[in-house]
Amino acid sequence: MRHVSLLAGIAALSFVATSAFGAGEIPFEKAKGWDIERSGDKSGPTCLMSKAYKDKDDNNAENAVIFALVGDQAIVSLVYQNWTWDKDEKVVVPLAFDKKVVRAKSVWTGDGQTLVTNLPATVVPDILAAKKLILKFSDSDADFELAGFPEAYESLRRCDAAPAATTPSPTMPSEARIKSFYLGAMLEAAIKECDVATTGKQRATFEVKLSSLRKEMGPVEPEIAKAVASRPEPRCPGDGDKAKFQQALEDFIDKSPDEFAAIVEKRAADEAAAKAAPKP
Repeated sequence: MRHVSLLAGIAALSFVATSAFGAGEIPFEKAKGWDIERSGDKSGPTCLMSKAYKDKDDNNAENAVIFALVGDQAIVSLVYQNWTWDKDEKVVVPLAFDKKVVRAKSVWTGDGQTLVTNLPATVVPDILAAKKLILKFSDSDADFELAGFPEAYESLRRCDAAPAATTPSPTMPSEARIKSFYLGAMLEAAIKECDVATTGKQRATFEVKLSSLRKEMGPVEPEIAKAVASRPEPRCPGDGDKAKFQQALEDFIDKSPDEFAAIVEKRAADEAAAKAAPKP
């Protein structure tokens, strides 16, 4: 953790948890790095497959691919940490699998870090044969890894054909509470590993709140723990950022998880706007 202001950007990584463990979804199998799950949305696909990973060629930016079948349609969702699409924004872009352009004008719907499209299921053979899915924007290409897709697709088909599970779906926490727990886990790591000043009262109150949130996380918790353990160097706030650390710690202690997530998002937006503002 370079400094606490980075926590705001790291909050975006909660899409990994919410993509791979959507509300009400029941794990079915794992295959070659993909999670195959039975969907909790009765109006949507029976099952879905998802894969989240870090792109080493893009400063370890988080990416995710989600795929499902509904009748004769394939639903494809792509998630990229640095996207900032408006909700329901329409994006028209060539779609390629490796070097083969399969749609010169594929239409996607944006929402934050996500783009979603429906394709005819006849595109599946092209996906099975490809190593990468590529959106060819005018200024650059957005590449998404498809390694392990054939094995995951076989598992998806088994999931679609399997009888409905009788186990009740787990209740998943909201995105705001997932973000708050993720950021709380980052603060916890800093408290344990870094030279930061905290009082006994602060630590005790903090641990109670974090433990309470941890109980809500369910299958998301291991993913968050993994992300915290693999966070990049340097992991501790520098001398100029310790005041920001203290402010974040106090906010986590004093505010509700939803309020804390909102505060962090606002600070991230303000910081981004300040950086983007033209220099006088």
